[in-house]
Amino acid sequence: MEAEVTRQANDVIMKAVAETFKDKTLQVFGLKTPRITAVIPTALPVVEIKENRTDYIFLLEDNTLLHLEFMTKVAGEALKRFALYDARLINKDDRDVNTAVIYSGRIEKAPDSLEKGSITYKVTNVYMKAYDGDEEYRKLHEKIENKEPLAEEEILKLIFLPLMKSSFTEDEMAIQAAELAKSMEGEIKTLVIGALVAVTDRFMSEKYKRRLLEVLKMTQIEQWIREEGIKEGVKEGIKEGIKEGEIKKALETARAALKKGLPEDIVTEITGLDLETVRKLKGDLN
Repeated sequence: MEAEVTRQANDVIMKAVAETFKDKTLQVFGLKTPRITAVIPTALPVVEIKENRTDYIFLLEDNTLLHLEFMTKVAGEALKRFALYDARLINKDDRDVNTAVIYSGRIEKAPDSLEKGSITYKVTNVYMKAYDGDEEYRKLHEKIENKEPLAEEEILKLIFLPLMKSSFTEDEMAIQAAELAKSMEGEIKTLVIGALVAVTDRFMSEKYKRRLLEVLKMTQIEQWIREEGIKEGVKEGIKEGIKEGEIKKALETARAALKKGLPEDIVTEITGLDLETVRKLKGDLN
């Protein structure tokens, strides 16, 4: 799996976030909101090492939007950015928007309002310093090790574990939380890992993002990302002249050729598939 995962991963991670948060509230963190019904897609990437993004927009069951941001430091221009994003969101969607900013355990205080003449903008700040990340990790580790299912609140605590107050850095706790989630039973494991990646994407350093991607190896998340990549390659192949009915045959031919050790460039030449698709197929065979 490559260290940088762009648009294909965005679809996969958004799917995991949507499934993980659906029908849940964030009351465990003091946000008294209606239940989440869906995640509103954004055009910004997830798990992209070189780019930042706006965090998540949730559609709630009362037909309002919850704009959720994750911060590990107090940034003076942050409220301006959030306000501008919310203004565009209102213009596009015409729903009420409420913004909550979740600050990591290292932050004790941050501004929650912006006043510029006739413009007043206010957010709800949530300080994760109130949660003992080390103790929560111990409790979650014990339950997962004993193969006990996690309650709804415990699943959310696992996802937000890297933001809690801890003796570890946010980066280190993100890796530990992902490793812990990897030990879970059933499909919820995949969804929690995906949500963890999404929540930590903005603040993780490149070094730890690469480590996190290593944790994802041999999980369903990685398989989903590979499958999305192959689909994209197939679409490109169709654009370049491969008939849709011939795609299955081209994929089968490529797999057979790769198993025999043919070079990637030769496989692309004889099948008409693009090089990236061939490489992904080769990775699946290894």
